[in-house]
Amino acid sequence: QGLAAELRSLRARAEEAALSHEREARTLRDQATAAAKQRDSALREAEEVRAQLRAGAEARAAARRELLEAQREARDSREGRDTERRR
Repeated sequence: QGLAAELRSLRARAEEAALSHEREARTLRDQATAAAKQRDSALREAEEVRAQLRAGAEARAAARRELLEAQREARDSREGRDTERRR
């Protein structure tokens, strides 16, 4: 009778441990899934920010080209007026 009771106790403890491990594994899987979703979201956000930075750099470069062209046109115009005055 003592051995049978000990065996039942051991089985009950083993079942409790198995259930506890399964709950822990489920929790860890859920946490891993949540972490993967956060990672994916962060990667998407980072890509969006990179795209915004590229667009900003392109706009800045275009504005710089326009400014340089306007400065060149203004210089050419001044030089043209100076040439006309000298004649």
